[in-house]
Amino acid sequence: MPTTVRISNRGRDVLLQLSREADTTMTDVLDAALDSYRRQRFLEQASLAYASLSTDSDFQREIATLDHTSNDGLEPFAS
Repeated sequence: MPTTVRISNRGRDVLLQLSREADTTMTDVLDAALDSYRRQRFLEQASLAYASLSTDSDFQREIATLDHTSNDGLEPFAS
């Protein structure tokens, strides 16, 4: 169900320009922009969470322990 959202005049102008360039509706451009922003935020949050693991001593100990559990006969991976 459609709803009304206030945006600035500049935002409306950019939205209109992008919709004309893409030969699509302003709604489609806005939906795509929001999806892109949502994905970007997800990746930023995942990156921060992953980075925090590098300083987590318990996690680092666990990883070090697991590095020596392989019994596949292959040479260890040199990082």
